[in-house]
Amino acid sequence: MPEVTYRNSDFVLLLQDDTPEVREVVHKYDAFLSTLCREEYDFQKDAVNTVIKYLFSKKYQNTGDLARENYSHNSKLKQKFSHIADYLAKFPLQTQKGCSLDLATGTGKSYVIYALAQICLAEGLVDKVVVLCPSLTIEEGLKGKFGQLASDHTLKKIIEETGAIHKNPAIKSSNDPILDGDICVENIHATYERTGSSIEDSFKHKGARVLVINDEAHHIFSPADNTIKKWLDFLHNENFGFRYIVNLSGTPYIGDEYFYDVLFRFSIRDAIERGVIKKVDYKFEEGLQVEKG
Repeated sequence: MPEVTYRNSDFVLLLQDDTPEVREVVHKYDAFLSTLCREEYDFQKDAVNTVIKYLFSKKYQNTGDLARENYSHNSKLKQKFSHIADYLAKFPLQTQKGCSLDLATGTGKSYVIYALAQICLAEGLVDKVVVLCPSLTIEEGLKGKFGQLASDHTLKKIIEETGAIHKNPAIKSSNDPILDGDICVENIHATYERTGSSIEDSFKHKGARVLVINDEAHHIFSPADNTIKKWLDFLHNENFGFRYIVNLSGTPYIGDEYFYDVLFRFSIRDAIERGVIKKVDYKFEEGLQVEKG
């Protein structure tokens, strides 16, 4: 039988919900995103809007719903997975409303994270946001950037004019109680601690009203990252009951297998062609998979 070639783009999930309610939420924040994202970074707006459409859609109750719809319409998926159960087994967060974004390193993931957090708080989809990352260095970088953006007078004014429910987020770590309207930025190790962390008190039994955003999310699912292997356990913890989960990574792979819950992709090739990052010396990652039929 002939070989079958797959590209990463073959597995990017497609949304099919263009209801007026979803469009209204997206367009409500056009001015906010246009101010936040510079012209050459307009792909950031596309990434944010795609996730917002999904999170606010009533058509998809969880990732499994979206995956089933895509399987029914995607011939490449049916070629790769003879049974839908085999495909769904690739979704560790299928019972929650989760997704991943493939954004190449250097494309401004922090702006996308902040925009998602601010819009979901402003619109009242959630009451709190927790942004998790794998190291103290990344944590400090995110907190610094979010602090700048949260204090930007133009952005604050635009959000206020939308009639935001939570309009001026405080940027905190888990050293302090996380209140409604706050954005908590923490490294994943803080979720394992029982002392000196407000994670349990702030989020226990409140997960249905919390947006969890995971930066460098490939660490969550990597069997090699034993030191942070509890990350996925935290997301699944029934004591928290997290519903909304967004993962971001520039290398969304488990081993050499591309994430199957990617909702938006802006690759290294895209970034170089757009002039967002400089040309690199190594060969492009084409994302090709060749299998014998």
